[in-house]
Amino acid sequence: MDSRHSTVAENALLGLSYRSRTAALNEEYPRVLVLLAGHFIGMEEGYAALRSLSTGNVRLRLWAEDQLLGTNNAGELARQTGVDDLIHPGQAHKLSPADADTLLIPVLSLSLLSRLVQLDTGHPFVRLIVENLCAGKPVGALTLGAEPEHYRWSEQGLSQASPLLKEKMRSMVTEISDYGIRLLAPSDLGSWLSSSNEPPRKQVLTEEDIIAALKLGRTSITLNGPAVITPLARDTARQYGIEIKQAGFE
Repeated sequence: MDSRHSTVAENALLGLSYRSRTAALNEEYPRVLVLLAGHFIGMEEGYAALRSLSTGNVRLRLWAEDQLLGTNNAGELARQTGVDDLIHPGQAHKLSPADADTLLIPVLSLSLLSRLVQLDTGHPFVRLIVENLCAGKPVGALTLGAEPEHYRWSEQGLSQASPLLKEKMRSMVTEISDYGIRLLAPSDLGSWLSSSNEPPRKQVLTEEDIIAALKLGRTSITLNGPAVITPLARDTARQYGIEIKQAGFE
């Protein structure tokens, strides 16, 4: 890593220059939290993608899994990724969807992939990923680490996987895509981040949502962000005494 380049310093300077204009800062320099796992393939490509991103109009922070930190010190990770704004292991459990605008998984290890498919929220990465998906935050993953037919697997002598093993990897990747994780190639990153920073699409509250809330015994529904309430939903809510609230307003 070039000693003149520091994501810690750049992020701090941006915070000072924008001061109280947090919304403008997040729009012009979105916060990207990188979840970095170790894997036997895809590390070089993941590191290169991060180095490229670190020169763009984003604010990068890096959370590396414990196993990776055990074999690489902070300086080495900063050199490889171009990101020296590292999450301290002791602070990682405090992270929430409010701490980033986008999550990026630059190396999709098979271990992480399997845990994601199982929704194993006992794993800290999976917990944060699921929370961000449920909060409507974009989550993207570079998929080379789980694509055994990619030429990089052949170059590393890893092209002899059985059809069943290959199919299992493909099915797991498809499953996390269905969860809402965007599958990416390194060349997709720039355009994906640009589109991820667009205003969220409006929620649509329907009569079915009101009936579902009624069956759960709820007396109110709180909407997070822009929403369209259908006339029938509004009438049904009024009929059954279910209050529709907007988050942040009482």
